[in-house]
Amino acid sequence: MADYSVTVNGTVAADDGTIFSAVAYYDGESFYSFVISESDVASDDNQTDRIYEKPSWFTDIWRSSSGRLYVCDDNGVVHSGSGTEWTESQVSPRHLNTVWGFDDNTVYAGGSEGVVYRWDGARWSAVSPALGNTILCIAGSSPSNLYVSGEGALLWHYDGRQWTQIQLPTNAILVGLLVLSATDALVSGSAGTLFRGGGLAWTDVSQRGRDFYKMAFYRKAIHIAGGGQGVFTFDGVTVSTLKHGFPVYRLSSNRKYLTLAGGNSAIRYDGSEWVGPDYT
Repeated sequence: MADYSVTVNGTVAADDGTIFSAVAYYDGESFYSFVISESDVASDDNQTDRIYEKPSWFTDIWRSSSGRLYVCDDNGVVHSGSGTEWTESQVSPRHLNTVWGFDDNTVYAGGSEGVVYRWDGARWSAVSPALGNTILCIAGSSPSNLYVSGEGALLWHYDGRQWTQIQLPTNAILVGLLVLSATDALVSGSAGTLFRGGGLAWTDVSQRGRDFYKMAFYRKAIHIAGGGQGVFTFDGVTVSTLKHGFPVYRLSSNRKYLTLAGGNSAIRYDGSEWVGPDYT
């Protein structure tokens, strides 16, 4: 039995099927993390490469359409690059939990400081005041329709100029966001918490008896990570199990693939086949 733990804190895919995962190792005293690429997890010719590594805890990963990777860590640093060329930016004085963006000139990060930071292609700067609690997720349909969620039912909306707090009738940890349009968004969280709406108008569509984590839109369907219960789909009324048998806490998608991360597993789904490595 290994004397360390392994956690996959996010997996993203390229259109050619390559997946990139933020994989963190902990030996009881210190952290060490890698960005690991898998050229084609469905092929016997799959090639595994550790393309980047640091003595920190990688907490999230996002990939832009240009192929550049953005990885945040527990020291408040965002690492960005592709291949062997990487840069580091000290963004926050505290732990970062999430990094996400629209393109290489519009990337956001947030964490335990409760402040949203933005990369504009040249520098990182704060674009919000302290929002009152730990940030766990950032998502939007445009820079003028941005949502932030987190601990203590944290939920804020940004219209490009002003931040507005959204008070939902829950005290749940709001882990996931999925913004489908300027008027349609979902926020998910602990104890089956699920709200759908936009602006200040939201409807409670919660599904008790389970926990919800990150979400993704893939093949015209809403997918929700269900932790130890696998991955669900949501049709607007009912949550149904799509796949179980492995833990899923994070989801990401592009036009070809849905990627899942949880425990020590990174999984790629193409609509029919679930494949991917277990890291040890």
